[in-house]
Amino acid sequence: MNSVTLQLPESSYKRAQRAAMLLNRSIENVLESMLNAALPALDDAPRKLETEMAQLPTLSDAELWHIARSQMEAEDETLFHELLEAQAERQLSTEEAGQLENLYHQAGRLLVIKSQAYALLHQRGYAVPQP
Repeated sequence: MNSVTLQLPESSYKRAQRAAMLLNRSIENVLESMLNAALPALDDAPRKLETEMAQLPTLSDAELWHIARSQMEAEDETLFHELLEAQAERQLSTEEAGQLENLYHQAGRLLVIKSQAYALLHQRGYAVPQP
């Protein structure tokens, strides 16, 4: 375990203290949980995704809502579904397989980023859609 001294504004300390009391946990445990939620482990993530995820907690609420509501481009999503259907019916060409892999990574990245944006918005007190 590492030790850190953290200076908090009185209002932040009181919120953490109240949460700890309501949850019957220590303030340290509540703050650790909040930190872990805000900064998820990205040990296996590509460097670019790791950087994007690390920046999310610094964004404004409006920026997080924009990310949370973002979607794949319609053309990319259509192509993704077409390639998945084609893969179920036949062997894809090398070019098609490369496109599918690229779109798969795009969709995965988007899902991870959106999920974290929603988690941060929930932490900030917003009602977010439930899965």
